[in-house]
Amino acid sequence: FAQPVPGDDIFFMFVQVTLRNSDGELVTYMESEKLFDVDKKIISDSLDHFSSSMEIPIFELNDKKFQVFIIESVTEFDSSTMFANAYYNVTIGDRTYSAARFQFDGFLTSPGDEVTAVWTIARLV
Repeated sequence: FAQPVPGDDIFFMFVQVTLRNSDGELVTYMESEKLFDVDKKIISDSLDHFSSSMEIPIFELNDKKFQVFIIESVTEFDSSTMFANAYYNVTIGDRTYSAARFQFDGFLTSPGDEVTAVWTIARLV
């Protein structure tokens, strides 16, 4: 019998990225489901960790049960730089792994600018 592959329960990933200047004004908004270097095993393990420490609701659609996870990360810039990737990173012990990457045409940031990446991940239960 075939064994399920870890991470095959993840059926949808989506990321939204916003850049706000130091005054809090919206400068850029991007969204995509086109991701690179996706490691579903690491992502699935991170979702298991979230599920063990908080209650994640279960939804049903077309006889499929699933959970939706929304993970937000914020990066504030202290110098001018080019920003062209958003990463979904998972820390296990003292190591950090990149579990998914959203690559886009870069934009320049200035000191005080803030990027927020909101990752939406749905998996079957």
